[in-house]
Amino acid sequence: MFSIGILGFIVWSHHMYAVGLDVDTRAYFTAATCAISLNKSLGVTTSSKSFSKFKILNYSTNTNNSFKQLTIWNKQLGISSMFFKSKLTNTEKSLINLTPRVKSILIGLILSDGWLQKKGHWNPRIGFKQSLINFTYFWHVYNELAYLCSGLPLLSKAITRGKLFFSLSLQTRQLECLNEIFNLFYLVNKGQIIKTVKPELFFYIDYLVLAHWIMGDGSKRAKGLILCTDNFNLQEVVLLVNILIIKFNINPTIQKEKNKFRIYINEKSLIKIKPFILPFFVDHFLYKLN
Repeated sequence: MFSIGILGFIVWSHHMYAVGLDVDTRAYFTAATCAISLNKSLGVTTSSKSFSKFKILNYSTNTNNSFKQLTIWNKQLGISSMFFKSKLTNTEKSLINLTPRVKSILIGLILSDGWLQKKGHWNPRIGFKQSLINFTYFWHVYNELAYLCSGLPLLSKAITRGKLFFSLSLQTRQLECLNEIFNLFYLVNKGQIIKTVKPELFFYIDYLVLAHWIMGDGSKRAKGLILCTDNFNLQEVVLLVNILIIKFNINPTIQKEKNKFRIYINEKSLIKIKPFILPFFVDHFLYKLN
């Protein structure tokens, strides 16, 4: 209590004499200092309702303790404090938001191997699946999106052409914040959900999006690479090509293979974008750039 009083006096003195405030302003700071001192010294707590309009995100990237730690900008968020709760309240779900980094990753996934699910009036969820061979990439993505999930990835197996294959998959929770991504790629027409590409995507695509798009659906072709856009029609592929031309100043072309339209990035364009996407690449997929 005594220390708080001393600190309040110093703050008061600073505002009175150091900055030359007028009489009315000095009176305000005097009253505010007294109020703060009384509030702290008497143990008065402010009602949480006063802060109900603010969204506060508390993430812990260390599962060995219960402390709420800061997350370094542009780094993985890791597992959140709500990870081990199978069900969240609507209030808890509303506290979960997408960082610019996570938005770029999700868009890159949807352009490649990811998908969105939405039923009726429920919020959407995002799914992602990779062969066990691509474990390092899958685990990299999972670490980025773990705070959106309610559990660990699932291991599954399937027999294709007589061979046994293993794969890993993840699904996020059904979250309000994912509607922004859903509205970029999907239309709802007479109850049917149709995947598409909207012009607004231009404002979201960056090098991080492109890196995950290539890692997920890119394949080496001669000295360039092919982006498999089999899920999109010609008009949508043309829109994607124009976005790439304007955003990255490259010259991609459209190639038709088995009645599907794909985007080819030639050697010159690949050399131009490589320094910018390389920092986001997982070592497992570096062969696509070399």
